[in-house]
Amino acid sequence: MSQDIAIRVRGLVTRFGKQAVHDGLDLDVRVGEILGVVGPSGTGKSVLLREIAGLDAPTEGEISFPHAESEGRTPRMGVMFQDGALFSNLTVLENVEAPLREHMHFSPELRAEIAALKLSMAGLGADAHHKRPAQISGGMRKRAAVARALALDPELLFLDEPTAGLDPISAENFDIMVKELASALGLTVFLVTHDVDTLHAVCDRVAVLYGGKVAAIGTIPEITADAKGWVKEYFSGPRGRAALRAAGGG
Repeated sequence: MSQDIAIRVRGLVTRFGKQAVHDGLDLDVRVGEILGVVGPSGTGKSVLLREIAGLDAPTEGEISFPHAESEGRTPRMGVMFQDGALFSNLTVLENVEAPLREHMHFSPELRAEIAALKLSMAGLGADAHHKRPAQISGGMRKRAAVARALALDPELLFLDEPTAGLDPISAENFDIMVKELASALGLTVFLVTHDVDTLHAVCDRVAVLYGGKVAAIGTIPEITADAKGWVKEYFSGPRGRAALRAAGGG
């Protein structure tokens, strides 16, 4: 993992009416790392993801991409939204083709070939390509959503609650896929989750959002060494202890 900075957030403020969700938030995401983002409900994890990805605008503050900008370019990004957010009236293959159709001038044949490759990379066989989202399982829909996020060869991949709603085996297989894709494609991954197992299995570092700021950031051993309050409760509760045992840490 590089020490270069892929994403830099400084002084971020996000207000909805009188409510300040982010209040002077600072964050650095390193090139090539998988950063897990956790925090209590309402701390703006998904909001932060959307702001970094350029989908929403913060009230104040600066978001930059030092590594890409040092090369005189903007970074390529892909986003997997909560619940996949696939188009229900399109087939799985057509869903992955959608960003290619919008942004690239490819022939229909090449577009379909690229979409099929991305689906294969995400672990979906040809038998699923021509089905609609309602005709496949939740885990397969998540994989299709990742394939769509990879359609334009991003270097930054944003995953919003990717394992939510999956059974433990499907969630574990999804975690393995994310780690393998990140390694094979050299991705920097910004992963919002509440799943302690995913943090242990996939993430290089974890950022904890609390009180409008990043309250802690580091490896799990680093942020749990002297943990207090919500962080201690989160990682030392029954689910946290079980995830630690599964990861071989106790």
